[in-house]
Amino acid sequence: MSRLRNQKSRVRSQKKVARCKVQDVRFYSQPETCNLKLFCSMFCVLFSLFCISIPSSVFSQDLSIKFAFTIEKFYQDHFNTPIGLFVDNERKELYVADSGRSEVLIFDLKGSPVFKFGALQGVANPFDLVVKNGLIYLVQEGKSYIEVFNYRGEAVKRVAPPEGITFTPGRMAMDENGSLYVVNKARTTCMVFDSQDRFVGTIGTGITSLAGVAVSKDRVYLITPFGGRAIHVYDKEGNFIMAFEGLQDQGGTLGLPTSITIDKNGLLWLVDSLRGIVVYDPGGKEVARFSEYGKTKGQVFFPVDISFDKGDMVYIADKGAKRISVFKRER
Repeated sequence: MSRLRNQKSRVRSQKKVARCKVQDVRFYSQPETCNLKLFCSMFCVLFSLFCISIPSSVFSQDLSIKFAFTIEKFYQDHFNTPIGLFVDNERKELYVADSGRSEVLIFDLKGSPVFKFGALQGVANPFDLVVKNGLIYLVQEGKSYIEVFNYRGEAVKRVAPPEGITFTPGRMAMDENGSLYVVNKARTTCMVFDSQDRFVGTIGTGITSLAGVAVSKDRVYLITPFGGRAIHVYDKEGNFIMAFEGLQDQGGTLGLPTSITIDKNGLLWLVDSLRGIVVYDPGGKEVARFSEYGKTKGQVFFPVDISFDKGDMVYIADKGAKRISVFKRER
């Protein structure tokens, strides 16, 4: 009986240690679900004995991230509704579209203010933006075109499809060649403009609604918050490849997917405004999830967009907390 009590005491102690360790891990990989009880038992023992990190699927890189800092204001002007992000790695600058302030705010990558422009330059309810060849391509709610500004905030041109095509631009992405892929909310499809801003066609059909778009070297990813599958994958010719993931009440794990971006390693980082950040490999397998949700620094609260620099910094538009939350990806 004494030996049995000692064994039970050791088991309780191991379980307590394992629980404490697991609480410290905020960015973790998604395990395979087969034989879940056996996996959990083996994990707790290994974690408590060796204090190892959870592996990130078949990828060799470590997907753990550590909170770095927040950007909450431009000098004394606090964010109102930061909703769009873009890191210009050539200039080493961060561009923020704040729809509540009707401003585009520019910072260096450490969060120091550089320049801003807004209502005086005709900006109204900016939603998303990219920077190409030193020009700022800006989507604004209620405008049927992408307005292009120079670095001084002066409007220089507009980008839109040919006359007769209804265009309500939403989220957009740019590929390595400078082509633009823009959600057309009016027709729930993706409009494609080449590096010279000429309209060349559309991608995606039969989708109920579109929230975001991302593009890799050879694929286009469209995000929908409604319908059977949340992520639809096409090649650049517009041919459908596959669809995966979904909302929780439709057989998936997501709450409200709003945007997606692809990192330098080809991983898809999906922003779920209700659940946090989910990372997938190119085949659609979940490899990591960041679900620290709240207004405390180091958490996210209704995130809406994400961008990366060339190094290891991750920038998240934290709309609910009115800030940009910055994390460092640890190796």
